[in-house]
Amino acid sequence: MSDVGKLTMKMRPMMVLIAAGLVLQPALVFAQTPAPATTAPTNAAPTNAAPTNAAPTNAAPTNAAPAPSTAGTLGTEPIQIQATTPPLPGAAIELKLQTTKPLKLQDAIDIILANSPQLKISALAVDRAEAVLRQARAGLFPTVALSGSYTYSQSAQGAVSNALVLQSSGGFGGSNQLFTSETVPVQGQIQVSYNVFTSGLVGSRILAANENLQATRLDYERIRQDLINTVIGSYYDLQAASGNVEIAQAAVRSGEASLRDARAQEKAGVGTRFAVLQADVQLANAKQQLLQSQNQSVINQRNLARQLNFSQPTTVEAADVVEKGGTWEFSEEETIFQALNGRVELAQQLAIERAAKANEAVAYASVSPQISIFTAGQAYDNLLDTVTGIYTGYNAGIQLQWNAFDGGSALAQADQAADDAKTARIRYIDIRNTVRFSVENSLSTLNTASLRIDTASAALVSATEALRLARLRFQAGVGTQTDVINADRDLTQARVNRLIAVIDYNRALAAIRRSTGTL
Repeated sequence: MSDVGKLTMKMRPMMVLIAAGLVLQPALVFAQTPAPATTAPTNAAPTNAAPTNAAPTNAAPTNAAPAPSTAGTLGTEPIQIQATTPPLPGAAIELKLQTTKPLKLQDAIDIILANSPQLKISALAVDRAEAVLRQARAGLFPTVALSGSYTYSQSAQGAVSNALVLQSSGGFGGSNQLFTSETVPVQGQIQVSYNVFTSGLVGSRILAANENLQATRLDYERIRQDLINTVIGSYYDLQAASGNVEIAQAAVRSGEASLRDARAQEKAGVGTRFAVLQADVQLANAKQQLLQSQNQSVINQRNLARQLNFSQPTTVEAADVVEKGGTWEFSEEETIFQALNGRVELAQQLAIERAAKANEAVAYASVSPQISIFTAGQAYDNLLDTVTGIYTGYNAGIQLQWNAFDGGSALAQADQAADDAKTARIRYIDIRNTVRFSVENSLSTLNTASLRIDTASAALVSATEALRLARLRFQAGVGTQTDVINADRDLTQARVNRLIAVIDYNRALAAIRRSTGTL
């Protein structure tokens, strides 16, 4: 083959690609056209999606509760996922508690929002729902398919025929005759199709995906607030256990003082052995209570550390002082109003209901007529054929597709979606009633705990003074050891009562804020 022929063979594939590109360019311009304005609205909902009194428009005052923490807010930071599963420890020494962290309540909240696996999984669910929405919106655009092939083939029968022809012609025609038994076809094709009418299939899929995304985002917020509420409860458990340890330690010190006084009076001959035994029993009981309180404190420390999901074995301590965590200035009706407006669970059920109705429309649209238009272009060249060159062609048309009968599958899918919508509506009503009860229960507990704090504080002052007088009377010989023991027991109980009342108050306040969605 001459050099010109070889060069032509090398240039043919490029020419084929150029020809295919000329056909492709208009299709790409068409594909890049912005999506029509018929995309589903971000929060569109059927007019009958929720009861008229489900969520009034005039939201509650913004100072109902402290501003929620921005830590763990969806989309503020990328999700950090380890590339590999964390390895198991290689030695038991690696499991030893290495650090002790004194934590304020806000610190614990920030840590759990940063480290919680549940919140990371929920964030990934939101990312997945966003991808599903993008997939649904892809139905608004045309599809472009490219194909190409390069083949070399040599026919044995053609080679034999050419050899016979060459022999019969006396060798005239040259060796180029042999190439007629070989073919090196290069061919490419591009096809563009667009659904011009889908009986609402694409729009319903977009609406369903959008509502599912909304429901997933609301579920993320629900999990975030549940985590905050959980860590608040665990932190108050730790505060209560630590307070009980301090109370038990004070009881032990008081018991030791009573035992010293009883022994001193016995030694001086003004006391009895019975008083010493009473003081000894009182001290032993106080030590038993201290051991139980210390054990419960350790358990609560480990439980809070487990929830915070530290990378290294860590124990935690409550750094906040046990005191009232604030006040709630709104009436019961105003609080219920805030709760019905602020609880994401209610909005989530409405989004699930709208998504189910959209899925019902998808099922019906799948058995309705679908109309699409298409066009295709082809290019073909045989590299060994230096005469014919490159050939192109195209075709275009319109296609109607209608799955008129599918055995009832679409109807069954529509019934399933309808049942999902009804389930979401029933859950909405149940959650609405639960929210109201939660507010009523928490407000009642809050008000009762506030009164208990006042009563316990007054009792604590009286019990402290009573113990002081009982000791003075016992030391002066005009009182009994029983009086000291009773006064000491009353003081310990007063301390416990005040501690429990403050913790219960803070728990009720956190429950109100959780009910109103303001954690």
